[in-house]
Formats: sequence, structure tokens, C-alpha cells
Amino acid sequence: MKGVRFSFRKTAVLATVSFCLFAFGANAQDESKTVSGEVLDMACYMAKGAHGEKHKGCAAACIKDGAPMGLLTSDGKVYLLVENHNKKEAYAKIKDRAGEKITVKGTASAKGGVQGLIVDELKEKS
Repeated sequence: MKGVRFSFRKTAVLATVSFCLFAFGANAQDESKTVSGEVLDMACYMAKGAHGEKHKGCAAACIKDGAPMGLLTSDGKVYLLVENHNKKEAYAKIKDRAGEKITVKGTASAKGGVQGLIVDELKEKS
């Protein structure tokens, strides 16, 4: 019986350490990133796949009314755009760029299956 108890403790410790490493690893994925793509209103994109030049006016109206924004890259990835509370101006500028192709610098973060970009800077065209 003593051997079983030791084995259980060892397994519990191993499971705890593994969980901590997994949790730390999930946060370690956050990285500074520059991403280019089309500004989406996530409401229409998620409901109907709507995007592109024909949807630009609707996207602008939806974003103005508070719909969350996303960024659709040329390879089909979508990043949920998130306001950086310390750099609100960059996120606010993006609201005026619905349906346009832009470049954003920020912190890429994946949590709970959602891929997001915490906006630090809207890169102006040079």
C-alpha cells in the first residue's frame, strides 16, 4: 500500500508541474508582431463572411455602432483587434479605416482559441 501512495503523490506532483508549464507556455506565446490586412467588422464577417470593397460602407457603419474589429490577412488568418489601454489612439484611428488594408504593430496573443492583436501602433503608409 505504501508503494501505491508514493506513486499517487508522484503522479500528482508531475501533473501539477505539467499544468504550470502548460499555463506558462500559453502566456509565453504573446509576442510583438506586425500584421497587415483588411479591417473587418467582426459582426458581419462572423455571421456572413462579409468583407471586401463591396462591404466597406457596412463595415464602417457597424464599427461606428460598436461592432468589434478584426484584421483579415492575405493568408486568411483573422486577428481580433484589441485596444491597448495605454495606447488608445492607435486603436481609435483604425475605426476610421473599415474595409481598408492597413498594417498594425502590437502584441499577438492567443487565448481560449481566439487569436488577438493588442494594438500598439497603426503603421502609416510610407
